[in-house]
Order: sequence, then C-alpha cells, then structure tokens
Amino acid sequence: MKGLCNFADERARDFSATNHSEEIHMIDPEDNSQLAKAYPFFLASLLYNIPYGCKVRTHRKYYIPSGIFVKRQMAGIIPNGIGRGMDKKAVGERIRLIRKLLGLTQKEMGEQIGRSWKTINRWEAGEREIPDTALKLISSTFGVSYEWLKTGQGEMWERKEKALLEELEAKTREVLEKLVRIPVVGRAGAGFPESPADMDVVGYVLVSKETFQKGGKFSVQVHGDSMEPTLHDGDFVAFKTYVGDGSDIPSGKVVVVRNRYGELIVKRLTRVDGSIVLTSDNPKYPPLQPSADLQIVGVAVEAIKRVEL
Repeated sequence: MKGLCNFADERARDFSATNHSEEIHMIDPEDNSQLAKAYPFFLASLLYNIPYGCKVRTHRKYYIPSGIFVKRQMAGIIPNGIGRGMDKKAVGERIRLIRKLLGLTQKEMGEQIGRSWKTINRWEAGEREIPDTALKLISSTFGVSYEWLKTGQGEMWERKEKALLEELEAKTREVLEKLVRIPVVGRAGAGFPESPADMDVVGYVLVSKETFQKGGKFSVQVHGDSMEPTLHDGDFVAFKTYVGDGSDIPSGKVVVVRNRYGELIVKRLTRVDGSIVLTSDNPKYPPLQPSADLQIVGVAVEAIKRVEL
C-alpha cells in the first residue's frame, strides 16, 4: 500500500517543497532509514491517529479522505523551521500579558480593536492565526511594540515618554501664558486699599489675563459657610479694590469687607428701602450694616472654586 505525502502543494506555500514530495511505501519500524526518510507523515499519523496509506494534502488545513481534520499544529513537528515563522501560541501569551497589565477583560480589549471576546480568547490560547494587521492595531491602540508582539524581541512598550513630556510642557506653557499670579490678602491695615503695601499676603492664585484686566488684582479666601451655597469654605474671590461708601455699587453684587480686626470677609451688598445692607447668602446669618468697623474695600470680579475630587 502506498500513500502520497504531498508537501509541495503550491496553493499552501506553508511548507518547503524540496524534500517531501515523494511516494512513501509502508514503513517497517525496524528499518531506521525508512523511518527517518518518512517521519513527518509517520509522526503525524501517530499524533493524530491517521491510518498510514491515506492521502494527505497541505493547503490551508489538512484533510484525509474520511474528512477528519488534521490540525495545523502538525507544522510544529516538521524540521528545518518549515512553516510561517511566527509562534502563534507565544504571540497569544504576549497578548494575554498585555491585557492583564492593562487590567482589561477579553471583551474590553476586543471592543477597543473591533474584535469579539471569542477571537481574543482564541488568540490567547494559540488556537487561531493572528493577522499582521491585528498585531499592528494592538500595537497602535495600546502603545505596545509591534516587534515585541510578533517576535518577543526588544522592549515591550513603545518609547513615547519623551514625546508625551514635550507635548505636556508645550501645553503647560500655553496655559501659563494666559494666566497672571495675584496675591491672596489675609489681613489689611486701615490704609488699604489706597496703600496696597498695608496688607498681609498669605499666598498667590492664578487668574486669567481677562480677570486681571478687569481689575481683579487681589484675592481673598472664603472661610466658613456664610456665603453658601454660592461660595464654599476654601474658595477664592478675585476682586478689584474699591474706595467709597458703596452707593455706586449695584445691589446684589458680592463685595469684600474689612472688619475691625483687619480681616477680609466676603458679603453681598443689598439695598433695603434705600439703605445698604451687607448680607450672607446663608440665611442663618443676620445682615450687617456698613460702618467704620465694616468697610467695603473691594468688589468681586471672579470666583475661583475649590473642587474636591
């Protein structure tokens, strides 16, 4: 009985066609020369339980006349590196490693590259060939080295740190160019605001150039809950300085008031029956009357909110 082990099928181009296109007679297990000559087919018959003498062709997949499917893993037992040259199981393991490092499920990874979770599962298990286009997509999507994915050689991650840092620095410079640093006033003497040197600076905040141009050259920090829900403890108010009795300030405007201790507090100027009253947005605090001990020294330009994340 004879069997044709045809590794020369040009449609497959999966294997070398020089050493294995020949007829092979029934193998005598005692004859080592015969065994060595025909062992690719012989090993395949042992591995997949294929009766010797059946016809086997290699194109895309392997078949025998009975229709039994012979897995492509047969390429792993063929000598001289015959095959596609990419270990799909090893590539699958590298894909699994990347997915685990990124904290993704197979479904989440598949959604990001347009593949189903079943496809990702088969890639990781080494059950399916991974197209070169898919490797490049994984590389570009997750910042992984294409060469490392395909061969395991070189660095795992693409070296983009320098480019990212340069981009971040450029954006930071762009933002800072639009900002101005102004002082936070904690306490002010009796000469403030006509004498700006008569104040206690406790820090600085950044405001936009537009705010600065509107006169917001000083700021004060809000303490307590008297201006809630509008302003909360820790917020800042940028203000322009003011000298006067408040008669030219519109009703409802937020103002900065210096108390008898030199502290700057934030209130809302309200007119009641033609009289000026300093009120809190929190109704539990009573209104106050402007006086020598409650002097309006600024008009709010902008609130700088403190956000807890």
